[in-house]
Amino acid sequence: MNEVLFTLVLALAWFGAVNLGLSAMAAATWWLVERGAVRLRARSAPAVLLALKLLPGVVALVFTFVVFLPAQWRFEPEGVDESAGYSLIALGLLGGVTLALAMRRAVRDARVTRTLERGWMARAAEARRLAGGRLPVYFLPDAAPIISLAGLRRPRVFMARSVVEAFTEDELDLSLAHELAHHATRDNLKRVLVACSPDLLGIWSSGRALEQRWRAAVEFAADARAVRGSEERAVSLASALLKVARLAPALGLPTAGSAFYDGTLLWARIDRLLAPATNDVSAPPLARVWSVSLGGMTLLAAVLAAEAVWFGVHLATEGLVRFLP
Repeated sequence: MNEVLFTLVLALAWFGAVNLGLSAMAAATWWLVERGAVRLRARSAPAVLLALKLLPGVVALVFTFVVFLPAQWRFEPEGVDESAGYSLIALGLLGGVTLALAMRRAVRDARVTRTLERGWMARAAEARRLAGGRLPVYFLPDAAPIISLAGLRRPRVFMARSVVEAFTEDELDLSLAHELAHHATRDNLKRVLVACSPDLLGIWSSGRALEQRWRAAVEFAADARAVRGSEERAVSLASALLKVARLAPALGLPTAGSAFYDGTLLWARIDRLLAPATNDVSAPPLARVWSVSLGGMTLLAAVLAAEAVWFGVHLATEGLVRFLP
């Protein structure tokens, strides 16, 4: 087998194997959480669920590029004619398909998002309001009850006139506060990372539920930050959600891209808002969560990049090539 092709197959095989193992671990962890064997606090749920969702793909990529490929370059002798067995080829195909599907999702989501934003901007009236004094709010003539934070580099809030006319001033302010909470915690960026994550969690039902639960936790957290522990603000935001629930079905419009259109999640949000004990805003600061995550990944990369680890991975690779069918 060609040396470059052989290395590519091995790299994809390692990526697929590590990804599969960590995806199974993440799915099993969420299965335990769902059954109450492991407790998860509401205030830490978004960060923990995001970590579980991104862990398989990120670690598999780090292992492949920081450990396997340097080990292969450092210790593999030149001119050796080797070939991969069926098992390694199957794992390589698994890794390749996983990456291809992730890239396909990334391209598809980018295209859909760009089309949606361009359509909104083409119909939007000039921004006349600032959400929290920071984000421009563009008003749409649409009948659909749209309230959405869009954009990564230049975030903007889009709001339909139907919503403005239906909401009271308090309800309008709290709806914008909800979108500002998403902006403060970089939820749009996280949604992109989750959508494009090259993992194998979809194999298990608990793995598929993990992403749905993360999206719900993000909405619950944004609601809690918007109401800031105030029962009056919680009631106003619940009232706004109820109005959106009444507007959307009456129009017979399809649901698209916003938790306001998810009937199941919408009612769950209302229930939580009307139970003040759940409106806890004492979530760990975003900077602390990501500093710890980044520090952990940096330490992991440093440890894995050690010469001894490279040599061990190379020996393991040689053993797999030799003994796997």
